Amino acid sequence: MPRATGVFGRSILAASLVAAIPSWALWDDKLEVFAQENITRDSNVFRLSDRTDAASEIGTSRRSDTIYTTSLGFLLDVPYSLQRWQLSYTWYDARFKTFDDVNHRGHVGRAAWLWSVTPHLTGDVGYQTQRAMASFANIQGRRPDLVTQRMAWANAAWMMLPSWRLHAAVNAGEARHSGEREENDIELAAGEAGLSYVTAADNRLGVAFRRERGRNPRERLLFGLPFDNEYEQESVGVQGRWAVTGLSRFDGRVDYTRRRYVQFAQRDYSGPTFHFTYTYTPTGKLTIATVAQRDIAPLEDITSSFVLVTGVTVRPDWAITDKINLRGHFAYSRWEYFGDPLLSQDFEHRVRHAGITLFYRPTRRIALSTGVTREVRTSSLANADYTVDTVMVEGRIGF
Repeated sequence: MPRATGVFGRSILAASLVAAIPSWALWDDKLEVFAQENITRDSNVFRLSDRTDAASEIGTSRRSDTIYTTSLGFLLDVPYSLQRWQLSYTWYDARFKTFDDVNHRGHVGRAAWLWSVTPHLTGDVGYQTQRAMASFANIQGRRPDLVTQRMAWANAAWMMLPSWRLHAAVNAGEARHSGEREENDIELAAGEAGLSYVTAADNRLGVAFRRERGRNPRERLLFGLPFDNEYEQESVGVQGRWAVTGLSRFDGRVDYTRRRYVQFAQRDYSGPTFHFTYTYTPTGKLTIATVAQRDIAPLEDITSSFVLVTGVTVRPDWAITDKINLRGHFAYSRWEYFGDPLLSQDFEHRVRHAGITLFYRPTRRIALSTGVTREVRTSSLANADYTVDTVMVEGRIGF
């Protein structure tokens, strides 16, 4: 969700007053209503290359701005017997101090039913909707793209025998872009089934098969001819979980994935994909999660190319005290773009990201945070590189 809102002096005053306000429970503490204010200073709002003439690209030589985002919402979590119902909604208003033409409003809504027939047969059904501004990293210009995403899903897991677990999942979703980027609209549906062997220590090893189909619902012309971005994708692989020691755990999945497009076969892909997470907790206050992955680009980054993302992320989380947390996010990724019919060339981006955030929670319902990030992208595509630094402060109060 975009970073957030208000007038700086007013927000600091509000944050100082908030610390003195007690919170109270709603509906036996099952419902929380909250308000949140975020101020972010962004050094390169439109992710422009240093080699780009900003004045000709966005109409001004200025690249930085301060963004104020106000959020209001609620969280509902209702357990009953073996069931649990969850409902949440957040509305936000993002305002730019200088580039006010990209001011916008958005939302995130989610509903889920975590069902259970018995402790051995469980699953969840849910729906999520979101409207937010797309990252300017894929636009590099003063052309805002508001993206509306919707996703529905259902899954189930059955311990049919003490050591054998059967799971299945289906999901369907869509993304709708605005303005010039309607070409990236997508509808997709996917299903998965798998079988795993589970030990008494909850270690797992199994196989799974997944099938996915996606298409652009809009009719589009390319070089004066109809362009069909439809694809089909299948993957089969091994997945598992292993508690290495009492302080560490390994979760992973390796697949052989094949994607085939209706048009422009140069985008077709056959090869390995994987996702590994190693979680290490050396003390009760420090957790380090390391993720290595090679996967197809996520829904919001789908383009006319086939995009393969390979990278590693390290996320340390240090609970300094019961009220203070320090979290880091350090990542390196390689984004490979294949067979783009518009550019007629393959290219790649390399992205390095580093960020640190400090959280302070004086009471259960009040949270304050501040953080800094730096992101550097280099690219084999002309003028697609950029550097951006951000600094943010945020306050949240719940009731």
